[in-house]
Amino acid sequence: MNAWGKPVEKIYERGLTIRSFLGILYAAIIVQPAMIWIYFTTGNLIVSLAAYASIFLFSEFASWSGKGLTKQEIFIFLFGCSVATGSLFFPTLIYNLYFKRHPLTVSTGISQLLPKWFAPSLKLWRIRTFVHPEFILPIMVYLFAMFCGVLSNLALGFLTRELYIVEENLPFPLQQVDAEICKTLAERKGKRLGVFIICALIGIVYGAVVYAIPSITYAALNLRIALVPLPWIDLNFLIENLFPGASFGISTEPSIIALGLILPSTVTISVFIGSMTLYFFGNWMLVTLGLFKEWTPGMNVQNAWQRSVLHFWAGPNVMLAIAAGVLPLIFHPKPFINSIKSLLRFRKDVSTFSLKRILVMYFFGTVSSVFLSHFLVPNFPLWILLLLSVGWTFLLNLVSARSLGITGMAINIPYVREGAILASGYSGYDVWFAPIVFPGPIPEGASLCANFKVADLVSTYPMDVAKTYILAASIGVIFNFLYTQLFWSIAPVPSSLFPAPFWDINTTMTILFLTKQITIFKLEWSLPTFIIATIIQSLIEFLHLPLSLIGMVVGATSPIPNSIGLLIGLSIGKILEHFFGKSWLNEHKTSIVAGLLTGEGVIVTLSTAISMILKSFWISAA
Repeated sequence: MNAWGKPVEKIYERGLTIRSFLGILYAAIIVQPAMIWIYFTTGNLIVSLAAYASIFLFSEFASWSGKGLTKQEIFIFLFGCSVATGSLFFPTLIYNLYFKRHPLTVSTGISQLLPKWFAPSLKLWRIRTFVHPEFILPIMVYLFAMFCGVLSNLALGFLTRELYIVEENLPFPLQQVDAEICKTLAERKGKRLGVFIICALIGIVYGAVVYAIPSITYAALNLRIALVPLPWIDLNFLIENLFPGASFGISTEPSIIALGLILPSTVTISVFIGSMTLYFFGNWMLVTLGLFKEWTPGMNVQNAWQRSVLHFWAGPNVMLAIAAGVLPLIFHPKPFINSIKSLLRFRKDVSTFSLKRILVMYFFGTVSSVFLSHFLVPNFPLWILLLLSVGWTFLLNLVSARSLGITGMAINIPYVREGAILASGYSGYDVWFAPIVFPGPIPEGASLCANFKVADLVSTYPMDVAKTYILAASIGVIFNFLYTQLFWSIAPVPSSLFPAPFWDINTTMTILFLTKQITIFKLEWSLPTFIIATIIQSLIEFLHLPLSLIGMVVGATSPIPNSIGLLIGLSIGKILEHFFGKSWLNEHKTSIVAGLLTGEGVIVTLSTAISMILKSFWISAA
């Protein structure tokens, strides 16, 4: 508000400049091979940590040159680095070949029935090259699917931006941290910088223990020495006698604990309640009633969680996600009505896209991917493909964007696609690999909405985010081809050099679905779930309970160790508040989290580089 009480128009500045573009290019050329190496050796993709490390180092070099980066340039580099280094385009093509030659795929006869647009002939496994005529069709299919995904994701990003940033102005707790990193590295002054540096050093020490020691010892000695297990400490063995079937553990992932430091306590407690209700007490009751027959003593927290989701909780989780999206609109229709009005008067001076153009982008992207899939899989019901791609993608992105805005965590509903295919009764195998636009564990449209929030916090033009997304994704795919081909030519994947530890598990799970040994959705479980969610939301509204339904839904879709990690973060926040005061914590908590994540990112990137060098020596010696 100005002196006359009128709203002041927000001033946006350019973030996509020559300097930030060079930073994105640096990430694609220098950082991406490390990310591919980590994925091939551990199965993980820690893009955000690499981005934090890259922006820290790049901003330091810019500062030494005499002209530091602006907060807008730092944000665009941070976002572009994540996009450019997060591509698994060509590693996925190698996985498709691995899937085709897997013993289970061959023994079931599925290998002979896989379409050529999914994977070429197995002779490419021996040649190990993408530069072959048989790879043209799979690459073209996946490139077109990627193009459709970029269009629909941008449309959903702009749409949810208008709903949750412009109209509702949701807090987006994790995005506050990213904005703090950008401001601190750009301004380089005040007490916040001191807190940031101290916490970065703490992050480096913790990252050395959690990431560097196991990575370097494995590269040097072929023996992984892990002082602290990742991603969590498994405590199932402590409770399985009293609570058979329950899963329990403590997250050791710093980003989860850090998130608990900045989330409202009502959200953290709600996440904990949701997770404990399903995966501790719910699993225990399932075993007690003799329903969870797959559980056996000694089952770890990962398997207890995953198997219970597969056989019991997938359907209820879908209904919980729908409830989280619908019930707030029923109880509070005014914000939704205002949002619709806001959409109808999209401000071209800020977004440059009208509602009509956004809808055209979304439907062109999703419907085009559906018709491509229908062309490739003509016998599968077209309406199911439309429901999955056009309908579910839209719904889950809206719900997840809202969840990110409130809790900082996306809602991940697994096995929806698999459940729909099983329910269709279709007996072919080709539809399981149809290249439709479909949301991943963190829906891309919701993720873009979160980045639009950071852009808003650091006064960056929203269109710079869209341009960076397209530019970084294109550059990322080009260098992803070069580096994946390089690593694949050095050694097969999987191999002793590149074990790809999760590929065998993923293939086994897919084969179980394809052979219909797994069934998911049970109507008798799903409908009561929506009724229960309605009762919970009613109690929260009318009794003013300090709880959040969307927080409970996040907990119900997350393993228990993550909710425990959030509680640890909340406890650390209370301790800091006790010693330094509430006002100090509110002023510095984003700096604390930003420093921890940046320090962790630096040590992860450094340890990866050391591991790659050590492995290179091993290859040379061999």
